[in-house]
Amino acid sequence: MKRVFQSILIIFLVVSFQQSSAQTLSESAKKKVTVGVDLFTDIWNNVPSTVNDQLINQGTNVYMTYNIPVGNSKTTTFGIGLGFGTHNLSLKDGHIADIKSDTIQFVPLALGLSLKKDKLTFSYLELPMHLKFLIKKSFKFSVGLKISYLIDSKEKYVGTLIANGATRKIKNKGVYQLNTVGYSPEIRFGYKAINVFAAYQIVSIFRTGHGPGIHPFSVGITITPF
Repeated sequence: MKRVFQSILIIFLVVSFQQSSAQTLSESAKKKVTVGVDLFTDIWNNVPSTVNDQLINQGTNVYMTYNIPVGNSKTTTFGIGLGFGTHNLSLKDGHIADIKSDTIQFVPLALGLSLKKDKLTFSYLELPMHLKFLIKKSFKFSVGLKISYLIDSKEKYVGTLIANGATRKIKNKGVYQLNTVGYSPEIRFGYKAINVFAAYQIVSIFRTGHGPGIHPFSVGITITPF
């Protein structure tokens, strides 16, 4: 529920910013700069069969690109910029045995324990590059690549530690054996400020041989105030 409220707040702020910026930014400035917010869910591939993940794993990207016309084209631009993104993986019936281990293992919940949430969060500084096409009037299409650099990771466990014990909230920071750099092809299509969005991270979250080969496939919407 907290994530839903955060998403609604982001949408409200973006729409408010769009209305105010429309009065202060020239048309030429709007064409040169794109500010976007991605609201999405991650579909995780190759999650170990010993555990199950939640259906909805909400994530967020925010980014800004500077747009350069391709040749003499008035409808095609190349955008490059900077962004910040967060991916979440919530397990329903398992957790990481030891986030500081040489080999990261997803293990099922021990008999007699109860689990409300085990959420892994991965945060990245990002370099987005997009080739953008204006199709008809305000219809837009773009393809691109996002290079991500890991800046933070953590685990939040909410559940019991012993059979019939009290529910505990435990936060562990700094998951080991993560790949530092990721690469994600992206695609967007939309009308004016609203786009549908999809991206797939090619590089596994964990280092090969040191953790499960999981990849996030992100699907959601992009809001571009300008």
